[in-house]
Amino acid sequence: MSEFTIPIIGNLISSLAAEFRDEVKPVPGSVLRCDLGLGANFLGGRLCHTGVYLGGDKIAEVTNMRRQAKVTVVDPYDFLHGQGTNFLRTGINIYVATDGGGNALGSPEIAKRARSFAKRSSCGEYDLVDNNCHKFTVRCVTGETPSAAKLTDRDVANALKRAFGCNRITWERTGASSVNFSFDD
Repeated sequence: MSEFTIPIIGNLISSLAAEFRDEVKPVPGSVLRCDLGLGANFLGGRLCHTGVYLGGDKIAEVTNMRRQAKVTVVDPYDFLHGQGTNFLRTGINIYVATDGGGNALGSPEIAKRARSFAKRSSCGEYDLVDNNCHKFTVRCVTGETPSAAKLTDRDVANALKRAFGCNRITWERTGASSVNFSFDD
């Protein structure tokens, strides 16, 4: 087996295990994630897309629109599948960051920062490694601009650990999926 096979299998097992746990509803300011490329490992983390839940089935995200990092507010369907000129997202479910005990992490302040970015629309020139969805998400969580956010969820998880004083971050299914496009009942 190649060195990439084991991490991919581990991510698939982790995602499969999450399917059997209870769903966790996000709260405004929660960080959401959907997998890209079946959640393959890349640069030491999972290849995925992240954004911030605003409430009312709305998610703030950064996407590459004509080489600009555009902050848009989308519904769960567009978060899972991308929109316009975005490359295809292959996620089946949307996951929420939790404290390891099934409690969604989020705060009104994180949602407020995400809304503020959405009003400005642009976060500069898009860069797949240095100015991407993860950098946007870390900025919303911490209120600070990180020097770089890689193309994985590792930096996002580390920012959440610091912001919420958690030792561990787990990603749990929200109930929004490629079949059900809503968090709200």
